Order: sequence, then structure tokens, then C-alpha cells
Amino acid sequence: MKIFIKICGITSINDACAAVSSGADAIGLMMYKKSPRSISLEKAVEISKAISKKVLPIMVFANQTKDHVSTCLDAVPEAIPQFHGSEDSQFCSSFKRDFIKAIQVNKKTNFDQISKDFSKAKMLLFDTKDQNLLGGTGKTFHWGLITKELKKPFILAGGLNSGNIESALTEVSCSGIDVSSGVESSLGKKDPDKIRKFVNKVRGFDG
Repeated sequence: MKIFIKICGITSINDACAAVSSGADAIGLMMYKKSPRSISLEKAVEISKAISKKVLPIMVFANQTKDHVSTCLDAVPEAIPQFHGSEDSQFCSSFKRDFIKAIQVNKKTNFDQISKDFSKAKMLLFDTKDQNLLGGTGKTFHWGLITKELKKPFILAGGLNSGNIESALTEVSCSGIDVSSGVESSLGKKDPDKIRKFVNKVRGFDG
């Protein structure tokens, strides 16, 4: 099975095009201002038009109003939302689109309960828990915490790079991979060579 690859924290058309040319499946557009990789809605529209139908744009939100999310999604009709805050299933489902629900993992995470609570999600996304950042931490979490019997498709995130991705994919049976800081030359600036190297390593695990 082909592993779904998302290059998150895209801030420019050039970086989006680098993701496309690498063979990635999706790009992440940070739509909440507290993210160091946040972009304006106008920029998100511009980037999405530049890569139209080549990869899936995923708009990332965190504890924002329904009106704000709706406005953003209306501006990029092909996008799907990813909710990275404390949004409940009813909120996530209310936009009548496929969605991804991100979970910050710690030792108390109940994966079975999360799968039930967000049964309508297209995929879950498991990321590193950080007190100050919602994603893009550059830190991994203990992959062994993920329940082996988990049937819900999920994306693995958190501190991944070309140096550890093979170990991650050997240990974790995930449907997708999310990378941000691991393919950057500086904060918010992607490195095309790092993206290409990362994607090639993931593709080596495709069944």
C-alpha cells in the first residue's frame, strides 16, 4: 500500500512546488496565527491555485471559530481541514468534508477511545505533545505508545526526518507520514533536497 505523505507548514509557492515534484501527496497550510509557519488566507489560496489538483491541500486549524474555518474552506474548495486543537467530533464533522483529527500523544492517550470518538475522521494524526506548540515541534514521541491493534487509519507526525523515518516505518504501521521541520533549511523554509530525500525513503517502504 502506498504511504500517504504530507509536507506540512508550506509557506510559499516554491516550497509547494518542491513538494509536488518530490512525489508527496499533500501539503499542509497553517491557518492559525500562533503557528510560526502560519500564512494568510490570501497566501493559502495563491499556493493552492499554483498546485491545483497535483497534491491535496490540507488546511490546519486549532481551536478556531466555525465561521473562520468555513471562510477558509470556502476559499479553497478542494482542501480538507485538519483540526489540531481540542475540537470535538461534532465540530469536525460539521463542515461536510473529509477531515483529519490530530492528537498530541502522551502516556495517558487512549487510542481506542479516540478512534471511537472520531470515527468519522478520514484519518487521525498522532503528534508530539508540547506545552507551547501545536505541531512543528521537531520532537518525536515514543512510537511504542501507539496501540498495535488500532484499526483506524492514521498519520504519524512529530520530529520525523530522513535520519529516523526508516526506523519509524519499521516500528509503526501507519497509513501516512507528516513532516515539517525535518525538511526545512530554516524555520518555515523548506529545503527541496531534504524533501526529495525524505520522500524517497518513505517510498522505499511502499508495498
